[in-house]
Amino acid sequence: MPLVRKIVCGAALASLGMAEVAAAQDPVCLSEREVTSLVTYALPVVMEGAIKTCSPQLSPQGYLSVQGPSLVQRYAARKSAAWPEAKAALIKLGGNDDKMKDVVANLSDEALQPFAEGIVSAMVMKGIKPGQCKAIERGARLLSPLPPENTAELVTFILVLADKPKVRGAVGATKKSNLPICPAA
Repeated sequence: MPLVRKIVCGAALASLGMAEVAAAQDPVCLSEREVTSLVTYALPVVMEGAIKTCSPQLSPQGYLSVQGPSLVQRYAARKSAAWPEAKAALIKLGGNDDKMKDVVANLSDEALQPFAEGIVSAMVMKGIKPGQCKAIERGARLLSPLPPENTAELVTFILVLADKPKVRGAVGATKKSNLPICPAA
C-alpha cells in the first residue's frame, strides 16, 4: 500500500516544514502504536481527499458517494484522541533539527492541525490516479464494517508488512523505508 505510506510519511514531513527526514546518527523510527496514531488522525482526511478526487470517476450511486461522508464522520470521531500521539510522532520524525522540533512542538494544535491536514489532503488528491478510484471505493466498502480503531490497526499492519526489507538474491539486502517503522521487539 505505497500510497498510504507516502501519505502518512509525507504528512509527517511536510507538517514539520522539511523536505526530507534528516539522517540521524541514531536512526529515528516510529513504533506501531505511533504509526497507528498517525493513521487514525489522517484517515478522515485521506477518505475526504479520495472522495473528492474520485467522485468524477465513480457512480453518484456508488459506495463513496452515498456512504463515504458517514464513513469520514465515523473515522473523524477518533481524530482528537489520536492527535497528541500523532503530533509527538510528527515531531519525532523531524530529524536532527532541534530548533525546528521546538518550533513545531510549541505551535498550538489550532495552528498545526489544519496545516498537517491540508498537506495530507493535497497529497491524497495528487497521488490518486483515476484508474485507482474503483479499487479505492471497493477497499473503503470492504473496510467500512470494521470499527475505526480496527481500520487504523489494519492499515498499520499492512504498512509494517510493506516496510519489511525485500531480499532479491542478496543476503542481507535491505531497502530504505519512506516511513521508518521500528522493528518489533
